[in-house]
Amino acid sequence: MSLNTAQQQAVEAEDGPQLILAGAGSGKTRTVVHRIGYLIAERGYAPHRILAVTFTNKAAKELQQRLSELIGDGGGGVISGTFHSISLRFLRSYADVLGYPKSFQVIDSDDQRTLIKRILKARNIPSDRLHPSFLSSWIEQQKNAGFLPEQAESMLWSGLDLKDLYVAYQNELKQLERMDFSDLILNCVRLLRDFPDIAVAMHTRFDHILVDEYQDTNPVQHEWLCLLAQEHQNITVVGDDDQSIYGWRGADVRHILDFEMSWSNAQVHRLEENYRSTASILKLANAIISTNEDRHVKALRATRDDGLKPEFHVCVDEYAEARHMAKLFNERYATVLWSDMAVLYRSNRQSLAIEQVFREEDIPYRIIGGLSFFARLEIKDAVAFWALLNDCADAMHVLRICNKPKRGIGAKGQETIATLLSSSGLRANDWVVSVLQATTQPAPLKKLMPLLQTIQSMKEDIETMADRGLMALLEKVGYMDSLNALGEIEAASRIENIKTLQNYIEFSLASGITPIEFMDRAALMVSGEEDNDDEDAVNLMSLHRAKGLEFDTVVLAGVEDGMLPHQRALDEGESGIAEERRLLYVGVTRAENILHLTSARLRRIFGDMTYPMPSRFIADLGDNVLSKSEKVKQPSMFSQAQVSSAVQGIAIGVYVNHPSFGDGLIVDLEGDGDAVRVAIEFDAVGLKRLMLKYAALTVI
Repeated sequence: MSLNTAQQQAVEAEDGPQLILAGAGSGKTRTVVHRIGYLIAERGYAPHRILAVTFTNKAAKELQQRLSELIGDGGGGVISGTFHSISLRFLRSYADVLGYPKSFQVIDSDDQRTLIKRILKARNIPSDRLHPSFLSSWIEQQKNAGFLPEQAESMLWSGLDLKDLYVAYQNELKQLERMDFSDLILNCVRLLRDFPDIAVAMHTRFDHILVDEYQDTNPVQHEWLCLLAQEHQNITVVGDDDQSIYGWRGADVRHILDFEMSWSNAQVHRLEENYRSTASILKLANAIISTNEDRHVKALRATRDDGLKPEFHVCVDEYAEARHMAKLFNERYATVLWSDMAVLYRSNRQSLAIEQVFREEDIPYRIIGGLSFFARLEIKDAVAFWALLNDCADAMHVLRICNKPKRGIGAKGQETIATLLSSSGLRANDWVVSVLQATTQPAPLKKLMPLLQTIQSMKEDIETMADRGLMALLEKVGYMDSLNALGEIEAASRIENIKTLQNYIEFSLASGITPIEFMDRAALMVSGEEDNDDEDAVNLMSLHRAKGLEFDTVVLAGVEDGMLPHQRALDEGESGIAEERRLLYVGVTRAENILHLTSARLRRIFGDMTYPMPSRFIADLGDNVLSKSEKVKQPSMFSQAQVSSAVQGIAIGVYVNHPSFGDGLIVDLEGDGDAVRVAIEFDAVGLKRLMLKYAALTVI
């Protein structure tokens, strides 16, 4: 497919700041790849002096693959990666000026939680006074805003100043010679802000910078880009303010809205031709998003025929909603694979009813966004053992495995080991050597000695092993036996994961990376990016996870007030509601051919019955863009029309008594005249659907 006119103009734009507003399905990746190719082939820029920045490893890999297809030679040496991975590259060269060793490690979220819990425990701060996750989130917010501990404003919570705890956390991290993910970007910004000579070396490293998903940048990422591109100003940003849906984690849509104000002489290119969805789906998408006021003016234009009009269905409850999906998917399976279909929802808790019904209907499904491979217990354990064997461990690795398998080192013993290691002032592997050479040891270290001796004795031979000793070490120290003791089913799963890790280590080392680089690669793995794309199953995921994906058939579940828009957004006011509208727009534009939106009259949330109304985003949409079932009518009007010849007082929301089933609440009515059916949620027997004419109901 050749480039269209708008894409061609964006590709051939001159030097200087360029904003490419790329609507959903408009070929943005293709445009970015061709612009890079144009800069190399026509403008004479060296590939290794072009930087392409993405938000995910998956996006970086796709970009590199497409570059390779376009210009060959593995992408010609163009540097591409995420904000985090590019920052890590810089810090591997310059971390020492910030007081870190160049071989520092990246702490993952699990170890980060452990560290924060340890800090709070040392200060006798219980979790009911300050929950560790709240402190972790607050610190991340400060870093995303670009604030170091000394720059953060005091924040009092339950009589505690969170700033003091931020200082303590950062000191602990530095002592452990670790950075968290937010540190990678913030410390890179520190280099660009505070060290002029290094800043010059960094921003003269590249002649052109291209950034994907620019609408998702938070303040520190935005500063990172501005500082890196400040001299040459050859920055091309690609994004869509209509798909800015990460405000809750610090993204600021103002960065893309104000791009022309931030960069003088900026040129703007609009990619509005959509190659993904039918014209009917795009009509709905445009109708939804046009209600938002603060946005770049643009509208998606179809390159395909009308197709089927999107449908909106109001169901009795979440189980009826799931059955509607099952019926649609079973019918569609005659045409497309299960994996070409998806259910998108606002909250992960919505998946429960869907999973139950899909199991009953024998519909294969997979939940996208599960636990990251490198976050699994046995993988974290195995990596810690391997790191110690390969001289790239730190104190947290030692503490993780000191009692695995169990060797009688309890919580107090682990605290003793932590204190001894910290007070030694040595790196973890150097500390191990000193422990082995010492003539006397405290009790916990005596129990640890066999493990340390085994590791030390293996170091001479690991060069001859493809996995640099991983499996041999786990066998020798009894870790694999400890997994087998968990029982056949669980052991098989965990051992299979370790074998997968072994294969990945062997493959990575064979490609020429070092053990410390492998540790970097593992740390940068983001949750969910290891999903099995080959499995033929219906995809269940949150709307936020669906961004960037596309499916033949899509159901958006729970399109109702309180869910979409979410209640938190309703409490925030117009800015929150505008982001929720963008989230709905993102969901709609994932669909290629078939799109259904659903809501429920009754939904169980944390054990409570709720009776939501269809989303306010649906109310203003005309029948020309969305086919609505009759159930979209207001319940009171709906009830009166259907019970004109039935029992007086019967209506949705009324409590009734049935001679056999007892008391219950009417949650739905359908049909007319003698054919009226009533759905009742009974206290004793659950949901029943009855013919009203024969139900013998008594209003309570």
